[in-house]
Amino acid sequence: MAHMNQPSLSLERTKAALKDVLEAFAAPENKALMDKQKETAGNDMMHMMHLVFPVSTQIQMEAIQKYGFSPDGEGAIKFAQTVRQYEAADNEIAEMASRLKSMFLPPLPAMAPPQSQGPMGAS
Repeated sequence: MAHMNQPSLSLERTKAALKDVLEAFAAPENKALMDKQKETAGNDMMHMMHLVFPVSTQIQMEAIQKYGFSPDGEGAIKFAQTVRQYEAADNEIAEMASRLKSMFLPPLPAMAPPQSQGPMGAS
């Protein structure tokens, strides 16, 4: 079973961990692998989940181990929860977290404005 005791990081340690994760994604071999997986997945969310998420999780897990997180999905979730607890209070963490998410989440389609042309089907 996975480690139940995950670390509690300070604000500064969370910034350092995020910086390390972003640097790991920027490493040429990881960037090339992520680009390849994203290209293969296109904008299909199911393909993203099967191709991009496992690679991004692996890259992230390798970077967060030295901060005491377990090298598994649970560690990645605990790290994400740690980041989330500081996002609202710290602009630098919020910005880094946003950059991290953009590396493995497809851009959301723009929402169409609500139609205000009267009842549907009226002719």
